[in-house]
Amino acid sequence: MNLFKKNQSILYPVCLIVAASSVDARGGLQDGPDSTFQARTIDGREITGRIVSFGDHEVTLVIKGGKKESLKFDRLVRIARETVVGIPAGENSQAVLLGDGDRLIRASIRGATETVLEVRSEALGKLDIPLGNVLGLILAVPGRPTDLDRLIERIRTEPRQSEVVWLANGDRVAGSFLGMDERSIRFQRDQKPVEIDRGGVVALGFDPKLLDYPRPKEAFLEASLVDGTRIGLTRIRLVEGNIEATSRSGLAIRFPVSELARLQGRSESVVYLSERPPARAQYEEYVGPTLPFRVDRTVDGHPIRLGGQTFDRGIGTQSRTFLAYRIEPGDRRFQATIGVDERAGPLGSVVFRVFVDRRERFQSPAMTDHDPPKTLDIDLDGGKILILATEFGERGNVCDLADWAEARIIRQGPETIEESKNRTSP
Repeated sequence: MNLFKKNQSILYPVCLIVAASSVDARGGLQDGPDSTFQARTIDGREITGRIVSFGDHEVTLVIKGGKKESLKFDRLVRIARETVVGIPAGENSQAVLLGDGDRLIRASIRGATETVLEVRSEALGKLDIPLGNVLGLILAVPGRPTDLDRLIERIRTEPRQSEVVWLANGDRVAGSFLGMDERSIRFQRDQKPVEIDRGGVVALGFDPKLLDYPRPKEAFLEASLVDGTRIGLTRIRLVEGNIEATSRSGLAIRFPVSELARLQGRSESVVYLSERPPARAQYEEYVGPTLPFRVDRTVDGHPIRLGGQTFDRGIGTQSRTFLAYRIEPGDRRFQATIGVDERAGPLGSVVFRVFVDRRERFQSPAMTDHDPPKTLDIDLDGGKILILATEFGERGNVCDLADWAEARIIRQGPETIEESKNRTSP
């Protein structure tokens, strides 16, 4: 089977790929470590300032006038550079795909035993990663960004019952991984050991059933770097312009603040809809095959890009799609950034609608890829069902790459419960 089989999304012959970049030749930001970040909290506040410290599950920014503002991780949605950062794509380097969407980009994969992978990351340095954290390896990066996207998607989603090596000639080898050095991969196949020349290997996928990538019990942050690397962090400190932290698997992590693109708060206060399956999905056919919704990708399987930014999480749909989610006790608000993906080109046109039970809470005008993304913040109190509707715009469903980027539910955490009591107290 050819690894780069032609994509079946035939509805998009004129959809364009637009790339933005604000990075220098080695991936560092041009504006230096003192550039400002914009923070968004779960109650909708937006705060702009410089990151000056990390403390006990909180980050402190210096805002206008020199005032300091400290934000608890469980009150934080995200912190992102005020200057939009474009993530390079299609780099001629190797990559490590970890659990939960984390990854190391611009990595040099040195070797591995049956338990540990030895990697050198340009941003993070030398790392010995427990093999149980690893979902797959990309050893030969395809030249086109679309091929790289498809390869990452395949490693993450293709069902498999063992380890699989994908070869450059389109063949695949299934078996048990025994180890790897800079020249070959050692496999056990049909109860016999075999060696596979790394020069002919595109990617290696590990058995998903063996993945062990524990999520911290307390609130933590996901750090996305300007080279596309993403990794979950705890015990974070800021030391002389460097972020020092511990990874989800206990590794010591260190990188300059200048390499940081954004931080995502992960706590019980924020639940992304890509992690909460819909109660029902309904589609209305128009022209060509119906493309079902996708999580954390566009409906045709590419990273979500709106307004010059790449979003790790979200829901990708096409017209006409209806997704219904149960509103659970403690769910307070629905938030998202909506728009037509940058790959859609001039023909994409979509109307976004949001319902809580049978009441419409939002309807956009017909949007194209030229329209700036819109930010939604919708009250869910008292509701039972949240419905996200992607409707036809001006031209049916042609190139309708509709993105519900960072679609999330804000839940009532410990502090918001106390705030609620204060509001109702005499």
